[in-house]
Amino acid sequence: MSNVPLTAINWLPVIFDWGIVPFAVALIGMAAHRETRHIAALGFLIAAGISAALLSLLVAASVFFLFGYGRAVIAMLLNFGPAVTRDYLATLVHQNALRLLAVLPMIATVLFSTVAAIYLRRATSADAPDAGRLFRRRMPDDIAASHNGDPGPFRS
Repeated sequence: MSNVPLTAINWLPVIFDWGIVPFAVALIGMAAHRETRHIAALGFLIAAGISAALLSLLVAASVFFLFGYGRAVIAMLLNFGPAVTRDYLATLVHQNALRLLAVLPMIATVLFSTVAAIYLRRATSADAPDAGRLFRRRMPDDIAASHNGDPGPFRS
């Protein structure tokens, strides 16, 4: 039963590549149009958050996995010397290199999505000051005029 979470963690980069990367490519297309830049900025923030969450799961599992090897490496260093330990570490790095390379797109997406979201937010706020305020309520002119001078019955 413990193999299921470990297998799922090994599949995280594949899930990421087929889920988040096409989403980010679509957002790049949306960022090219001025009308959809604020939506693209929000999408890049979401992509960065999901990427960071998946990356943190993968890093936590890797740290747990590597701590198990840490005791073995220290025992080998104390019992067999540095030459055998170096060969053992070289074998570990060689076996896990593809897994480490699979994490690089996740790291790049977190970094570039964050930078793109910040840039697009600044670009949309410079183009149209109200573009970032999607949920701001607007009062009709007659209600706004009645509230200008009158503090109202419940305000002191």
